[in-house]
Amino acid sequence: MTASFSIRTIYFKSSDISGLCRFWSSLLKVQPHKDSSDWKEINCGNMRLGFLNLDEKNSGSNCVPVFELQDIELNAYVERALAMGAKLLIDGRNDPKMLSALMQDPFGNEFELSKFH
Repeated sequence: MTASFSIRTIYFKSSDISGLCRFWSSLLKVQPHKDSSDWKEINCGNMRLGFLNLDEKNSGSNCVPVFELQDIELNAYVERALAMGAKLLIDGRNDPKMLSALMQDPFGNEFELSKFH
């Protein structure tokens, strides 16, 4: 069976996202295409590597994979994760700026389930 999702983004959280972005940009020899004080991002082939400002609003895991799903599948994945013991941390499924659900697995790892953008 072929998976109907892809990993679109992986992002790291840090209180020094400028230094974190410089490290990964230098290592991978890729310049950021998004560069703000709260979010920086570089392209890594067909995946994006992001850097989010770690603060009281954005705490939790420091590495978060974002699974991109067909729009009609998102709710089923969220419900399945909840049934398996995951927690819903932020429900942005209907927020046009987010279109995803930030969740935490039963072991404390954050992950995001997202609609195709």
